[in-house]
Amino acid sequence: MKLGDPGVLPSTWRGAIGKAHQRVNMVNYEKSEEIVKYLKLKEDYNKNFELIDCYPGCGVWSRALHKHLQPKAHIMLESFDNYYSWNKDGYNRDLGTSKIIPVDPYKWKVYNLLERYGAYKPEHVPLDRVNKSLLYTGQFTTAQGGQLLSQFITCIAYRNWIQKFGRIRMLLWVRDTAAFRAIATPEEPSRGKLSALVSLFANVDVVAASDASDFKRQDTKTGKLLEKMPALRNAPIKFSADDTFMKGPLVLLDIKPKEQREWESEMSAHEMEYVLRNLFITPKMQLRTSINTLGPGAGEYFESRLGHLYDKTTHHLTPDEFVQIFQAFKVWPYKPEHLFDLGEDDLDSRTRRDIIQFI
Repeated sequence: MKLGDPGVLPSTWRGAIGKAHQRVNMVNYEKSEEIVKYLKLKEDYNKNFELIDCYPGCGVWSRALHKHLQPKAHIMLESFDNYYSWNKDGYNRDLGTSKIIPVDPYKWKVYNLLERYGAYKPEHVPLDRVNKSLLYTGQFTTAQGGQLLSQFITCIAYRNWIQKFGRIRMLLWVRDTAAFRAIATPEEPSRGKLSALVSLFANVDVVAASDASDFKRQDTKTGKLLEKMPALRNAPIKFSADDTFMKGPLVLLDIKPKEQREWESEMSAHEMEYVLRNLFITPKMQLRTSINTLGPGAGEYFESRLGHLYDKTTHHLTPDEFVQIFQAFKVWPYKPEHLFDLGEDDLDSRTRRDIIQFI
């Protein structure tokens, strides 16, 4: 079987990639095609769109997307040497409009530099409709994948990074634990800041997920997690552990940013994130207690405005109730002057050089 064949044997993944990366990849090409067709992406994305593809890994999902949609530009960002070589010189070497760049998409300034040097040039689209000139996908399945998922959801609220161009749809592969935290509802005790952000700023669908029965025999915890949440248990497309390398629980999330609402345009995303971050320090405490994490005197000040919510625990609050808290915090005359420093990552000279060299 040829290296570039979509049906390349599983033994080849093991030989070429090794096991030192901790990433879980979808490696069944036929299953990837089934998912792409189920999503009906051709209805929204024609050959004039651009595709940013983070951590393509074994490249099977990347290949299925490319072959089906034929984007005018396909930018693959891959920091792991073995995966980079696998896609550049082997499996995806024949994808004409694709470029694979050996940089880490975890570094946010990468996207600004790629834009500056013309790697992708999407349109700026108003927030009342989805931007169909750019599609983003990624395999966020390492140990830091959950954090990266959270940051990409946060960038919807801030309308920055790739979301500065408008409402960019994101197809993200994540581990079951990250999916579980992202889509938890107010009725579930696992609800945290990430699921609150999701409910406020995005519509998220579980498109595909590992079959729990493949893991129950080996890992009771994993089997229970995949079965516990209906959205994971009833995913439209299921696949087996043998469809992944390395074998592990995997979920595909289809993330569509919501339209910008009036309340959102009237306040600072920085303040909204501060409120969520602090309230979820104590997610299972009643709001009458957790409200004090917002600053000295908060409990007394907000009682007349938010007292009707004081008996609810933070993780039971609905999106509309969080909006009420945001609006009250916005006009609080004694709110902290300095909330927190988001910080900026920096790019080393090699990353800059690689971007310039490979574009």
